Amino acid sequence: MLLFPPCKINIGLRILRRRQDGFHNLELSFFPLPDFCDILEITPAEKNAFVCTGIDLPGDPDDNLVVRARNLLQEAGKGKCKPCRIHLHKCIPSGAGLGGGSSDAAYTLAGLNKMFELGFPHERLASMAEALGSDCPFFLKSVPCIGEGKGEILKELHTGLGKTFEAVVVIPDFPISTAEAYRGCIPDESRPALHTLFGTDYRNWKNGLTNDFEKSLFPLYPFLEEIKQELYAHGAFYASLSGSGSAVFGLFERAGADKESYGFSERCLIRRSRIAIV
Repeated sequence: MLLFPPCKINIGLRILRRRQDGFHNLELSFFPLPDFCDILEITPAEKNAFVCTGIDLPGDPDDNLVVRARNLLQEAGKGKCKPCRIHLHKCIPSGAGLGGGSSDAAYTLAGLNKMFELGFPHERLASMAEALGSDCPFFLKSVPCIGEGKGEILKELHTGLGKTFEAVVVIPDFPISTAEAYRGCIPDESRPALHTLFGTDYRNWKNGLTNDFEKSLFPLYPFLEEIKQELYAHGAFYASLSGSGSAVFGLFERAGADKESYGFSERCLIRRSRIAIV
């Protein structure tokens, strides 16, 4: 079985309040980028094996979300989910706020459920995905959504726009950890609901849609704000940090500039994808 777990961007992210469990309640959007993916190959085997190629990932391979997802499903499957060899080829950098690891985990759950005909419904898979990461359940849907709670409470987003744009994703040569991003955040729940802003003219989104992590991260990493402003200078109608990581994206009505035209091209990985806003 060959799967292509996509990344996501967040067009708008609001930190509402700190919870008693130490997490934060959020209001954010999720949009999948179908042309920027990892590659996941799952094959039956005599014993479990995991191979990772492509972009180097930090940490113990046994702690990879793909391995944890496989173990979780094999435990829940009670012998029906057989051993398998999983080969993950990483194209989406970690620490970029693009959800690559969560996408890999969600696609592992869905792929093994289908391969071994386990019959788990979407709701059960979503519960397993949530145990792996707050944004994992989104990748089981991979359609535009508004996320609430920690990001795991999903409502499909229908803006009525019905357009496809180009997204240019710029990933600097450094990651940002979630802990660092939250360290300087200031919660604020005194704003209009995020989904109402998508009903406005998309050319005015930059006046209302924001990512709250920019307030704490841009002073620490001025290079990120430089990227955002250069995307606007090249014709983006909206540009923003994605999630709590280091990636900055721009949305264009027409094809953006060639990557050689950007002043930051030598320090950054630049990827393009279609983005459908329905």
